[in-house]
Amino acid sequence: MPLIELVKSEVFRKPILDSLEQKASSASTIYVNFQDDKPVVVHSPMTKPADNSSPSFYVSLTIHDKTLHNCLLDTGASHNLMPKVFMEELGLDITRPYHDLFSFDSRKVKCLGLLKDLAVTLTQLPMKSMIMDIVVADVPPKFGMLLSKGWIKRLGGTLQNDLSYATILVSRGERRRLYREAQLAYVISAEKNPSNHPIYAVDTEFGACILQIEES
Repeated sequence: MPLIELVKSEVFRKPILDSLEQKASSASTIYVNFQDDKPVVVHSPMTKPADNSSPSFYVSLTIHDKTLHNCLLDTGASHNLMPKVFMEELGLDITRPYHDLFSFDSRKVKCLGLLKDLAVTLTQLPMKSMIMDIVVADVPPKFGMLLSKGWIKRLGGTLQNDLSYATILVSRGERRRLYREAQLAYVISAEKNPSNHPIYAVDTEFGACILQIEES
């Protein structure tokens, strides 16, 4: 006899329901409501909701004579990515063409090209320099640059559980702390004119926008 017919009987209903409730509470995956004429299978979540409380880890990179702030360590990124507007403000040029990328929601990201073998220095730790490839795309300037999982791996070191700082190797046997920086309202600054440098981008509650600064 089908199980659905058995639970209609007063004799078998309670033992069956008790058994199903015990299994549902221990597994928390799937349970079936047999008390209705047309039972519905209900799926419970098997994983905890994503925790979005972790702070973003920003660092600044020195490129030539300017500093690029709001460079975001992104362990899910496969490429280092820079918005076009910041490439232009840094005075950089595309080195070679590059294929388009796809975002997590499967939307195509139009790439303008690749900055090949660009030398950058950690602004906090000027003794630490790296050579990196950067994909340039015409995307909203919500960050100075996305630093990929490959870049993070090459940087080496360990990251604190609270994401307050990373400990990295800067020379033979010497390790230094790279502290997490706050997200700044400005993205590019110059040592020659740090106080009057214009704000190129800000991230507001309405999204990222570019501020037009007219030179007098």
